[in-house]
Amino acid sequence: MSAVLHHSGSDTARGPVERRSVGRRLRRLGLGVFFTSIAVNAGLGIYAVLAPNWEAETHGKILLTSLCVTGAALVALACEPAWERSLLGPVPLAGAVLGAAGFALTIGAIWAEPASDLYGKVVTSSFVAAAACVLASLLALAPLAPGHRWVVRITFVLLTLGALLVAGNLWLEDDAPTGYVRGMGVVLIVLAAFTVSVPVIHWIDRSALVAAEASDDAVRFCPHCGKELAGEVGVELRCSRCGRGFTVKPDRPT
Repeated sequence: MSAVLHHSGSDTARGPVERRSVGRRLRRLGLGVFFTSIAVNAGLGIYAVLAPNWEAETHGKILLTSLCVTGAALVALACEPAWERSLLGPVPLAGAVLGAAGFALTIGAIWAEPASDLYGKVVTSSFVAAAACVLASLLALAPLAPGHRWVVRITFVLLTLGALLVAGNLWLEDDAPTGYVRGMGVVLIVLAAFTVSVPVIHWIDRSALVAAEASDDAVRFCPHCGKELAGEVGVELRCSRCGRGFTVKPDRPT
């Protein structure tokens, strides 16, 4: 079978199309910020080596500030594909916002040097939540076959629980019970096992999904973003997630 792709002019597709346009602009902006900060970091490093009057404290703060900007851009770029494809609702956007907030607070700590432990806990908790959202956004880009989707569901549950436990441990500090710490360790170990399994299962399921699609006259997913669909071969379809139109045509016998 072959897919004939076309643009849809319906108003129902305007939202996803606009989201893709915004996503492309944000991606270009993020890449611009990323490469600019890389250039700044390289320039500061060269200046540190060559300048005779290098002030370690001031210039070190400038370098760390630039590295924080680079980190915020990387977090946003990691979340952008899932956001553009409308995966996981607000999670990708939350990851980008929390990452930016965490790095912004880190820049504040670099220059203001607050003595409050509360400030440090808020910053670290922001990074924990941002890391969980980034990981979830990346895993969502690997669709699994229906029989294996329970794996990614359990992974998301473990990811949420693990992030809550890690953040809670940061606030409890030395007051955390031994059972709490051990339980957190178990959750994180199982989470790591499920996380590395998702991309492998995705790789295995890709050939299975293609074979299933070619075996009958049913269209089960969008060829662009992988969203589940319910349609027939030869009928014009439009994906509600990415807004792209396509028609799957059966192969002609040779």
